[in-house]
Amino acid sequence: MKMKKPTIFISVLLFLLISFFVRVEKKTAWPGVLPPSPEIEAKAALAKDLVSHEVLFKKNEKEALALASLAKIISALLVLDKNKLDEEVVISQDAVLAPEPSSLKVGEHFKVGDLLAMVMVESSNDAISALVEHTIQKESKDRDWFLDLMRQKAEVFDALSMNFYNISGLDISAEISGGYGSAEDVMKIAESSLGSPLWQFGEAREIISRERIKHALKPTNNLAPELTPLIGAKTGYTDLAGGNLLVIVEYPIGHPLGIVVLGSSEQGRFSDVKKILEWIKSR
Repeated sequence: MKMKKPTIFISVLLFLLISFFVRVEKKTAWPGVLPPSPEIEAKAALAKDLVSHEVLFKKNEKEALALASLAKIISALLVLDKNKLDEEVVISQDAVLAPEPSSLKVGEHFKVGDLLAMVMVESSNDAISALVEHTIQKESKDRDWFLDLMRQKAEVFDALSMNFYNISGLDISAEISGGYGSAEDVMKIAESSLGSPLWQFGEAREIISRERIKHALKPTNNLAPELTPLIGAKTGYTDLAGGNLLVIVEYPIGHPLGIVVLGSSEQGRFSDVKKILEWIKSR
């Protein structure tokens, strides 16, 4: 017995519809069904749309943790408040007494902007020390004055969990960090400073002193090549803090998105941020 044409048509149509929806299901989640939140090493994290201010991911975001070199964001913003980018800074002996060997030479002269690039790209303790020393001398003040300004700056941003004991965030001892703050408050700083020239220095790869000595910059953000377009980033790592990372990326293009992780491992901070970003993109 021959199958009627309408029956054949309906059978073919059902087959095509089923095939289509099976393919769609394999490629993407159904509307309203979110992929599971990523498992990360970090003790605390926050991802936020910096335009709508929507929180996209959070973990212990209000807990104050050791900041490590993320404290330098506040130091650098204050340097920008007090100095012009083309002002000249001389490197003193005190500035190069940081724990690690320095590429800076005593007596070299740099523009403020060049040293800020060194701070943001390779998290140089010597560069931030030279910048703060220059600022203090210009204002005839001392480091306690600058630390008070750092605390006041955090308050202006409503980052009330933050406190600072040195300008760099380096550990003071095995128990005491140079600075503390929550992921939520780090994000407040990122949001409030989004238009600052500070975030424009991340792409610098070389600075040159007045003495014509070239200094190649070594980025501490290993994830940078994968974060395009990248607006800005700051790394931090100490024994006490573990691995910290703040990134501001464009997702979608032209739309700033901030991600911060605190208390991860030296390499885990990069994989944590990558996991969070991929999770946001998959939503």
